[in-house]
Amino acid sequence: MRIAESKVKPPCGMETRCNANHFPFKIISGAANVVGPHICINDKPIMNSIKNNIGKGLNIALVNASSGDLIATDFFDMWTGDIKLLVNFLHKVKLGTIVLLASFDEPATKFTDEARTLFSELGSSLVHDVKFRDNWIFVGAKPIKEKSPFEQILKNEKSKNKYGQWPEAIEMEGCIPRKMD
Repeated sequence: MRIAESKVKPPCGMETRCNANHFPFKIISGAANVVGPHICINDKPIMNSIKNNIGKGLNIALVNASSGDLIATDFFDMWTGDIKLLVNFLHKVKLGTIVLLASFDEPATKFTDEARTLFSELGSSLVHDVKFRDNWIFVGAKPIKEKSPFEQILKNEKSKNKYGQWPEAIEMEGCIPRKMD
């Protein structure tokens, strides 16, 4: 009798497999103002509602670009929060850090030129296009020599929105190159 092989899905349900010099990641933005975002790297969930470390606005995880170890997570309320908290957080990002971001509910109301410039310096080419209730996911790094290939926006368009005043969630996975010293 032969035992059927079971296909165990990785914790983050990632389809992407990366070589040893890359970190696999998966990001899912929030859906409307109800379902929170998910951020996974190396098949490890690092931000989600189960971990209770997400919030409305911008959810950001910092990861060591050489080891893949988690440095910090935080979220920034872009509707009623203080933008200075986000700006200070971004100013403290050290060289050799991967930045993973997933929006939830409202990502843009509190944006300032300084905050958008800081994201541009991390590799974002779309941060200046993020508007009221858009969904935005992004992976960048400090330092980065060119624009990140890991970024998506789903615009808040009333005629196309899946959830009334919000677009549907967006999902992205891929392989982030490991920083080799």
